[in-house]
Amino acid sequence: MRAKLRLLVGVVLVTALAFPVGHALAAGKRYPGTLTATPNVLHAGDSFTVTGCGYDPSLGNVVIGFTGGSWGSPLDANGCFTIPDIPALSGDTLPVGTYDVSAYQYVHKRWVETGETTVTVVS
Repeated sequence: MRAKLRLLVGVVLVTALAFPVGHALAAGKRYPGTLTATPNVLHAGDSFTVTGCGYDPSLGNVVIGFTGGSWGSPLDANGCFTIPDIPALSGDTLPVGTYDVSAYQYVHKRWVETGETTVTVVS
């Protein structure tokens, strides 16, 4: 009986430690931090700044993905970062539309989206 109880407690602990960060972030799209693009309405070729705060520094750097490009940044002790001068380009120009800007961190041996926002390109 004690062996079964210890096994059950062990399984519960391992599951509790392994599940929350990676699976909750991947499945629920509930991000611990904020992600903001400024300005979020711009013209093709303009640049914008991405800021974020509340990210988990123990997961390492944040990588921002936007229209096929990526930019990385270390986090400060509060889990905050700023990446300036991201160009609104994809090849030579970026058509009018709304585009995803995503933050990723390396969680449980894979890159997981840990934040998202959008920018809108106008004519």
